[in-house]
Amino acid sequence: MEAWGNFWQKGHSTTFGEYFVDGYTNGYIADWWKQILSSYAGDELQILEVGCGNASLLPATLDLGINGNYSGVDAADVKLSSAVEKRLNEKISVSLTGNTKIEDYQPDDKFNLIASVYGVEYSDLSLSLPLIKNMLMPDGRVNFLMHHSGSVITQMSQKALGEFDFKLMKSVINNLEIINSELNKLHGKLPKLQKSKVAETARENVNTALGSIMNKPPSSRNPILVDFSVATLGFFKIIQQSKSDRKDYLDSILPDFYSSKERFSQMVNVARDEQEIKTFEKNMVDAGFSEVIIEPMEKDEKPVAWKITAS
Repeated sequence: MEAWGNFWQKGHSTTFGEYFVDGYTNGYIADWWKQILSSYAGDELQILEVGCGNASLLPATLDLGINGNYSGVDAADVKLSSAVEKRLNEKISVSLTGNTKIEDYQPDDKFNLIASVYGVEYSDLSLSLPLIKNMLMPDGRVNFLMHHSGSVITQMSQKALGEFDFKLMKSVINNLEIINSELNKLHGKLPKLQKSKVAETARENVNTALGSIMNKPPSSRNPILVDFSVATLGFFKIIQQSKSDRKDYLDSILPDFYSSKERFSQMVNVARDEQEIKTFEKNMVDAGFSEVIIEPMEKDEKPVAWKITAS
């Protein structure tokens, strides 16, 4: 899950990055979670979030004043987001376990509510579902949102996979490295850099590449390459920083985009159509779950997830 570790270590509070900077405290996922929690009517809850990232459901849980314990587990390297940190209170204790697949998770206690938002489907279900069932209290329930193959999320992920041009990206990074190397030779003296023919040629190459991306109507631009352009221009914003800072910045750009493509690929691969979700339902029954209910969740009359409940 290295691609996700790369993402979570940037401090994102949900899978959707900048779209939900404050966790799932608004939107259809927040509405779904609030409805689930409201059914417990003030009970003390033992909550487990599977594939929790940086504890994506915890900000909303804290806002709702829930009493009890929240545990989160994720296969990637995760940490509490700032959206969580600013809300922490004494009503609910928090435990976050990273670098641990749900298949390998061994909690000390059982839970009366196990939830997952686009997370459990990344696990080995033949192993994870029986384990999750065993983690439930006798009256406990699971509530999952899983990727739907017909959702706009899946469609956008599929589209994004065709937008990565690593040949162009590598060329731009190579030219930035030339500029940086020249600056190092000049001991960081920017006025001297402007007189370097080598650096000037590299700068022109970068400008040409970025122009091919940005000199189009906004609706015609490649979103991934626009993001890459922003990252590229970020180098010039830090060009007066230390030699090591500049190197670290350049070294981080391409890995971020390789990780991004891997995440999109994984999202597409785990999305389920109607036939596949029927197989998943059978998997749940075989794992010992009862009262399994699966239905599409819609937003603006289009599917955004499969909604699953079971006991």
